[in-house]
Amino acid sequence: MKTVVCFGDSNTWGYTPQTGERYPYEDRWTGILQEQLVGHIRVIEEGLNGRTTSFDEPFRSDRNGCKALPSILETHNPLDLLIIALGANDLQPLYNASGYDSARGLGQLIELAKLNKISFGLQTQEVLIIGPTKFDQSSEIVQRLLPNTEEKFFSLLQEYEEIAKIHSCHYINSNEVIAVSNIDGVHIDRESHKKLGLVIAEKIRNFLL
Repeated sequence: MKTVVCFGDSNTWGYTPQTGERYPYEDRWTGILQEQLVGHIRVIEEGLNGRTTSFDEPFRSDRNGCKALPSILETHNPLDLLIIALGANDLQPLYNASGYDSARGLGQLIELAKLNKISFGLQTQEVLIIGPTKFDQSSEIVQRLLPNTEEKFFSLLQEYEEIAKIHSCHYINSNEVIAVSNIDGVHIDRESHKKLGLVIAEKIRNFLL
């Protein structure tokens, strides 16, 4: 049985665009992944609303992924695969960060994961990067709270794919599979969770099982 940790933000947590509540486990992409590979992998969810790759949110503590990841890795060791699904929150205006800045944060997360392997002398783990789903620029919420993110997303996704190559990580650009809900323009809906879970499951079959 392989252990898979899904380290992400609100779209890993399962934030519902309509209500802000949480989708049931079986409707989240992590739950779809578990269902697809039941008997082969054990999925551990580590999603948190507002989580960034490496930035400190001034209003809520513990949103910095680089600060959270080491203890999560140690908690769930030994693990066979770390899925990193972060980046969208880095583009919030309060961080004043570019797509390149976000990619540097991603690089730090990958290095932490690889350092963890050495530090604890455990089996080599795989890393899968999920490129974040672009915001809907026509959404009123995005225009009001997340302006000028279209170009940043374009840069971010290019940089993420390059970082994945440099560190020999697996990569999925979620935008080739799904889009955000038109309800809030930020989060994915139930159908997109299903599509993403199925694609990730197929990807994992090709290199882990």
